[in-house]
Amino acid sequence: MKIENLNKTYNSCLENAKILEKNIDPELIKSLKNLAEQEISFINDIIKQTNKQSNNWTFIFRDYYEALRNLIEAYLLIKGIKSNNHQCKNAYICQKYPELILDWEFLETIRLKRNKINYEGRLITYDDWKQFKLKFNLHINILKKEIDEFIQ
Repeated sequence: MKIENLNKTYNSCLENAKILEKNIDPELIKSLKNLAEQEISFINDIIKQTNKQSNNWTFIFRDYYEALRNLIEAYLLIKGIKSNNHQCKNAYICQKYPELILDWEFLETIRLKRNKINYEGRLITYDDWKQFKLKFNLHINILKKEIDEFIQ
């Protein structure tokens, strides 16, 4: 897996009009955040019941990715930005909001792993999940805090 350069990816997304302005929709932002929180809660219940040899880690990883993606989308909507491209959303948020301290290489790594799951049928093991869990939670918590500040 080769991680593209952040600046190069960001510029490519801008040049190819993959990042668009969007009217701020507070209800959509709340809905995306709530969906992410419900998904994480649901997944955490599954984690409690899953043994280390299970293939459920693939679905846990993928659903955590989707929850994080929803939070990224909600944050970008706060800023009046929309993109249908996951990589461009990641590049935009990392490039324009470095104060969030989101990790471009982490976001790209999980995006590429998620694509391998969805398009190549790859599986994630418990050890793979352990490698990503902490950073997933860190990124999720950062974004939830920022979104909560907007909602209140």
